[in-house]
Amino acid sequence: MSSGRVLAAVVAVAAALPAPPAIAGAPARWAPAASGFYGNVYTAFQANTPLRRPFDDDKKVFPFYQYLDVHGYDPAHGLSSSAFVRAREVANGDDVTLDVYNANLEYRGLGDAGDALQVRAGRQVLAEGTNFLLMDGAYVRAKPLRGLDVVAYGGYQDADLQPYPEKPERSFGVFGATLRSTQFLGALATVGYHGLTPQDSAPRHFVDLGFKRAVPYTDFADVYSRVELDVGEAVPAFANVGVGLSLARPLYLNLEYDSYEPDPDQDRFLQDRIFDVFALDRLQEARIGITYKATRWLDVSSSYSFATYDKQNDHATHGHIAKLGFNWNFWRRLGLRAFNGVYLIDGGGDDRAVGVNCGVSEEILRGLEIHGIFAFANFDSITGKHGNAYSYIIGTQYLVVRNVSLLAEMEYNTNPDFEVDVRGNFGLTYTFSWS
Repeated sequence: MSSGRVLAAVVAVAAALPAPPAIAGAPARWAPAASGFYGNVYTAFQANTPLRRPFDDDKKVFPFYQYLDVHGYDPAHGLSSSAFVRAREVANGDDVTLDVYNANLEYRGLGDAGDALQVRAGRQVLAEGTNFLLMDGAYVRAKPLRGLDVVAYGGYQDADLQPYPEKPERSFGVFGATLRSTQFLGALATVGYHGLTPQDSAPRHFVDLGFKRAVPYTDFADVYSRVELDVGEAVPAFANVGVGLSLARPLYLNLEYDSYEPDPDQDRFLQDRIFDVFALDRLQEARIGITYKATRWLDVSSSYSFATYDKQNDHATHGHIAKLGFNWNFWRRLGLRAFNGVYLIDGGGDDRAVGVNCGVSEEILRGLEIHGIFAFANFDSITGKHGNAYSYIIGTQYLVVRNVSLLAEMEYNTNPDFEVDVRGNFGLTYTFSWS
């Protein structure tokens, strides 16, 4: 595994606070009442970005990014469309990319609530298996009976057409079906089949089983479990069991256990973006997460993970990840917001990292916001290097008119790869609607 991919995983942890409890519900899908198109166009420019070249001198590049996020709706006919596209060009280089993350057309209708049938075709994120996949194909979801969902899907993932860094190692077809019911013991039960046809390789078949329900005679706990069986190997490719508790209304606790083997045919970083980097074989991981809503202006989140895995062939080891985060909302009338967090990664042996990150933002004038971010990490061979890394960002965002905003940031970084890294980040966002 390259040090760059490992370092990216460490940086991801530095930027993320512990996740909210799993028992929280997902928000309802929003759709406008009128037909039309809605979205935004975001143009970004990054000045003086360092680029490390293994067989040449380092150089500074000036990449431009153009994002387009647009959604179309026709409520009268139950139709909608979605597209998210990113174009990237390096001004002083020959690196040009066009990435399409989704582009699809969807129909929802039938039934008393207008949601008995959902059909979506085009490029889309498939979330029916253990891993999310970017699929070019079709997805159908039907509700033939109350409390019963039937899902079927099929498509293809072409390695040459996938956006970086999600690009897979090889192309493969994907297809399957899922049955969900809430009529079994008062629980949400799931049974599914998931098939893969990798290029130049034998097909693979998986059976998914899932279960989630409230603990009987309680109103503060739920249990959930999911198993993915690899039919060809006759062993669970992935197993998860957990419990979510609302101990006291502002205090939430999650306990989980996972057992799985990182799978290059689907996604090498299967579940845990740190331990998956090190694991060569089956990984066992236990996690505990706590969220405490202390006051209206302070949320405290913490988590701890313990894992055992094979770091080298026939050489088992273990690791730890601990995180603690605070999300503040000081002086609500002023709108000052802040966050800060610390984390510790122990990957076994000499693989260790510790870090802290914090930030603050404030609207100082109507439509004018300033923000600052600081991050520090000390790592010992976890990225193939030793040393300290610092990052400072200060910037401002200004709402010029109702649908146009400007972003300007200065960023200073120093780490073992780049002793001095000073860059500027600039952006222009235009939000539009037409109906």
